[in-house]
Amino acid sequence: MAPSPSSPKAAAQLFLRLLLLCSTIATLTAAQPLASSQAKALLRVRRLLGNPPALEPLRRAPDPCALPPTPSLAVSCSNGQVTALSVVGDREPDAASWRAALPATFSSDALFTTLTRFPALSRLSLVRLGVWGPLPGAKLRRLQALQVLNLTANFLYGGVPDDVARMYSLQSLVLSMNRLNGSVPSLSTLQFLEELDLSHNTLGPAFPDVGNAVERLVLADNNFTGRIPSGVVSKLGQLRFLDVSGNRLQGWIPSSIFALPSLRHINLSRNRFTGQLPAATACAAALEFVDVSANLLTGARPACMRGNSSARTVLDAGNCFADGAKRQRPSTYCSPGALAAVLPPPQGGGGGKGKGKGGEVGLVLAVAGSVVGGALLIALVMVLVLRAVRKQHPHVSVLPTSPASTPAKKADSRKAPVKAIEKIIAPADKRHASQAARVNTLEVPAYRVYTLEELQEVTKDFSSSNLIKSSPLAKHYNGQLQDGSRVLVRCLRLKPKYSPQSLVQYMEIISKLRHRHLVSIIGHCIVNDQENPNIASSIYLISECVSNGSLRSHLTEWRKREMLKWPQRVSSSIGVARGIQFLHNVTAPGIVQNDINIENILLDKTLTSKISGFSLPMISTSKNGKIFSETPFAVDDDIGSVHNEEQGDKQDIYQFGLILLEVITGKPTGSQSELESLKTQIREAMAEDPELLKDIADPAIRGTFAVDSLSTVAEIALNCTSIAPGDRPSIDDVLWNLQYSMQVQDGWASSESLSMSINSQA
Repeated sequence: MAPSPSSPKAAAQLFLRLLLLCSTIATLTAAQPLASSQAKALLRVRRLLGNPPALEPLRRAPDPCALPPTPSLAVSCSNGQVTALSVVGDREPDAASWRAALPATFSSDALFTTLTRFPALSRLSLVRLGVWGPLPGAKLRRLQALQVLNLTANFLYGGVPDDVARMYSLQSLVLSMNRLNGSVPSLSTLQFLEELDLSHNTLGPAFPDVGNAVERLVLADNNFTGRIPSGVVSKLGQLRFLDVSGNRLQGWIPSSIFALPSLRHINLSRNRFTGQLPAATACAAALEFVDVSANLLTGARPACMRGNSSARTVLDAGNCFADGAKRQRPSTYCSPGALAAVLPPPQGGGGGKGKGKGGEVGLVLAVAGSVVGGALLIALVMVLVLRAVRKQHPHVSVLPTSPASTPAKKADSRKAPVKAIEKIIAPADKRHASQAARVNTLEVPAYRVYTLEELQEVTKDFSSSNLIKSSPLAKHYNGQLQDGSRVLVRCLRLKPKYSPQSLVQYMEIISKLRHRHLVSIIGHCIVNDQENPNIASSIYLISECVSNGSLRSHLTEWRKREMLKWPQRVSSSIGVARGIQFLHNVTAPGIVQNDINIENILLDKTLTSKISGFSLPMISTSKNGKIFSETPFAVDDDIGSVHNEEQGDKQDIYQFGLILLEVITGKPTGSQSELESLKTQIREAMAEDPELLKDIADPAIRGTFAVDSLSTVAEIALNCTSIAPGDRPSIDDVLWNLQYSMQVQDGWASSESLSMSINSQA
């Protein structure tokens, strides 16, 4: 008897038939070949991009949709149409020849016109391909299905077109590392936008308005000014990651920003924020990283930002906090913000009393305005006078310095020139540094805990062929992970007295030693003693492997030195300074005495500088009721030290000064007498005529530098190598001045390009 239509057995059979039918349809859809018009459009994109190697498989593939995805090319299709295209090139953005990557006939409008032939395109990534020109808004708006747009590390210029605000399906918009400028249109209409990354451009001045779905907002190293609008903050309930560092934002920091419920990472460093953070400021429970360094903040820090813990890292150096915080500026440095610290943001209200108070406030503001206006007038007169002095007396230095620097002593003819103008140069090295040194530095490697079995596989069971260096208490191995990436594995013996809990806390600190300008530690493995399983006997540390040579090899080997002209050298130096700044601030006390020598500065394939061989942090322990720090390892030579923090800090500065001298001359400094002779030669050249520095500079960089940029770096090097540690600048001052040098270099390069263009048209 056949089952009735309503019986469970009949229903099950019907369900199976429908499932089989859907599976068959899906298979036929997936197997559907790419439409010929779409295939031709892909080949046209390849031609427009100058036939980059990443797109070579398109030329040979009978069906582009069947190509296996690789890190450089991925094509996804559905129903015979391209739905996703990701291309990652290897064209290094070089300020000196930024249009040479593509044919002179290249047109960004033509490229995006071709891309509109993919109406089903939902994901588009064109990274490091040398794409230049303005963003054609009208063409972008036609890509209505687009959810992800990533155009990182190209040469796009002009503004962000208003049409972007009408790409209603966008979930991720990444335009970092380009040359975009001008204001950003309101993107509050993009209700699905979760990620916005506009970093490393010159956008501004107004802080962009975004929708309430944003989880990641990166605006670092642009020209945004003014306050962070409270109206924008109130909409960021989903925000997890915020980076607005390296802008010119000012005024009060909205205290509510730290308490956004989903926030994990916030970076407000290198701005002009002033005033006090209210004592009642709360931090979100999920907040793991806070950086408010290099601002003008005063008073006491909120309780949730006092020091680091295993759950939260706080960086606050370079402010004027008065509650015992490390590496703070003198209170006079932040004095321009003193009035703002006394007067809270204006409140609404009325009535007679309110008017009386308003009159008092108005009087205070009037007096303050007069004082500030007078100060600005005096400053303007000083600048004009000093410019005139510079024309008549070239030996007088006008190198911008951090106002935190102690007043210079009287200089004799054998000392570096006195800094005559104290002016803050807004740090913007990411914007002004060579783009080639910034590609592939958007994220640092992830950190994880390895098992001993995994490390045995990585190092081929710790074979002698993988052994690099060996001592009784430490061994170093080459290794290779399953994904093919190379790593270094260090086995370090532990002192047999630390509890598992203290080691776990220590490894949490170690896990934070990841930075784009460090050879980062990306994992560890703790091995227990075989005889006593409750006691750890050794630790394996797994680090990145940077195999493109050292900074010295790029200065001395003739094949490599052609890649390192003056802009790239300054960019590499800025990267080293950033790495040192991170080491000096990532823990309390800072990590110093880091063996900063030029052989330990490694360059990756994009010429990003990375510090290797840096010290590891100490571990706190107690003895006879006293707390002190020591290394947990049974050997000091491989580890470094953080004893005598102040002297160690200045020792790093001295070593960095030696690196700068070699960057300038292209030659090792040699013995102490040779070093002093070189310094004397540089001082005399700068005192007589900075143009004479051309004779001291490495011949390989002649014609690629602005003399003012070169002299700025030379003066930094002289100050860093001062005999007395107290005369050496802080790493913050060094970094500011290096960035100023790059700004001067960029201005010179732009004027040279303009001059050549005018001459070619004459």
